[in-house]
Amino acid sequence: MTRSCLKNACQSPESHRCNNTRSSVGGTMRGAIRLLGIPLGILLAGLCAIHVGAAEAVGARTGLSARAIFIVLAIIAWMAGAIILCRLTEILFWNPLGRSNGRKTPRLLIQITNVLIYATVALTMAATLFQVPLTGAIATSSVIGLVVGFAVKSLISDTFSGIALNLDSGFGINDFVQILSRGGTTRIMGRVTEINWRSTYILTPENSMMVIPNTVMSESIVLNYSKPDRMGEFEMVVSLDFEVSTDRALRVLTAVIQAAARENDAIYDVKARLSEATGNGINYKIKYMLDPAKLPPGKAKHLILGHLLRQLSTTGLQLAHPKLDNWSIEPQDFGRFAEAPGSRFRLLNQVQLFVGIDAATLHELADRMTLRKFSAGQRLITAGEPGQSMFVMSEGLVSVRIPQGDNELDVAAFVPGDFFGEMSLLTGEPRSATVVSVTDTVAFEIDKSDIEQVLESSPSAAEALSMAAAERRLASDAARSSKPPEQIAEERSTMASKILAGMTRFLGRKLPKPELAQIATA
Repeated sequence: MTRSCLKNACQSPESHRCNNTRSSVGGTMRGAIRLLGIPLGILLAGLCAIHVGAAEAVGARTGLSARAIFIVLAIIAWMAGAIILCRLTEILFWNPLGRSNGRKTPRLLIQITNVLIYATVALTMAATLFQVPLTGAIATSSVIGLVVGFAVKSLISDTFSGIALNLDSGFGINDFVQILSRGGTTRIMGRVTEINWRSTYILTPENSMMVIPNTVMSESIVLNYSKPDRMGEFEMVVSLDFEVSTDRALRVLTAVIQAAARENDAIYDVKARLSEATGNGINYKIKYMLDPAKLPPGKAKHLILGHLLRQLSTTGLQLAHPKLDNWSIEPQDFGRFAEAPGSRFRLLNQVQLFVGIDAATLHELADRMTLRKFSAGQRLITAGEPGQSMFVMSEGLVSVRIPQGDNELDVAAFVPGDFFGEMSLLTGEPRSATVVSVTDTVAFEIDKSDIEQVLESSPSAAEALSMAAAERRLASDAARSSKPPEQIAEERSTMASKILAGMTRFLGRKLPKPELAQIATA
């Protein structure tokens, strides 16, 4: 019983934290020993040599000046002591300070501390070993410093600017910043990797190192995306025509940013908002939170623009641009784009399921399908329930969820141009997944009566539908890419035959013509 309790106690979270703390302390001690071992050994050796009179002994044996040997040993001991003091300052002060702030201490501050220590040691050696008056030494060094200062004034300016940048704490190592010149003509974006005596180093998203003089940095406007925390809000302005209704524009843009957030979880807390009215159209803002350390803003913008262009192309919306409208008749209601017959046909023509169906049949199906609107959070279909229809996405974003115990697992998302529910439409199978609208959604529903009418006028469309449905079902096979083309074609043909047989059972009795059954048994 006692051993069990001890074992459990050793495996507790508190025990793990203690072990981690001991490991951290042990690692710090080992690092300190490595840094201090050599200079400490040199210091002790020098002091011992001075204490036992090694200078006189070596001088008597070699004929060298004992005073000179003593000075060399003393200088070695002093410098070893200075090195030890510098490293102790870094280990005991700067490193803990950096860990407490969660940031790496800038090298410039450590270097300035080291210079002050070395200067103090040098002055002390001059006073004790060479009996140099400190007042005269300081006065002489001041004159020399004045002369040198004029020669390297830009370097001195950069150095003091670097000190000011570190003391100000406006940005630090590993912060993601954007540098703006006073005139706003120059923009540099990237992660701060180092601040030294003269320059600040910025690693750009293109993996290039930008070296900026500290004087320029101190005079520039710095936008720090990592403060007050590492998450920042970004935005993108999209301008659409006045004819596009606000509800429709926000529905499409919300679907765009939601789709981008699903693709990369570094983008979150997304929304679309009205911004302003201009002479060309209405400006909308796509706003999102982003951690630039995980996903650079340029790549995030590229991802969002890709979704935006795809959905604008699918929904028929266009970005606003300067134009002059000259109406000779009453303008049509552009807000009814989704209900126009021509736009319906263009939407169906992009759907992979109908790729083998002729244009006349597609036009007939486009006229028959029904426009449905769903609010955010509304279920379009539910797993396990019977169904006799499919949906084609026109606007918005929906998520696909499959049952997993008492919960549902989100496995995919559909955007405009995608379709789902085709097996229930063609064969009457129960719904295999639940589809829920993430945003306000517009979709077209094609039910059993619609497809029956199409197959009645064009029975050959059944074969094209079965082949496309088989391709869709087999596309999720992870091992498919390693199979030879002949095997893939055979599997597709077998699956298409099964689907066609199911269509015959589900739809064949309602068809007045026997061609469908003939195709299934051919």
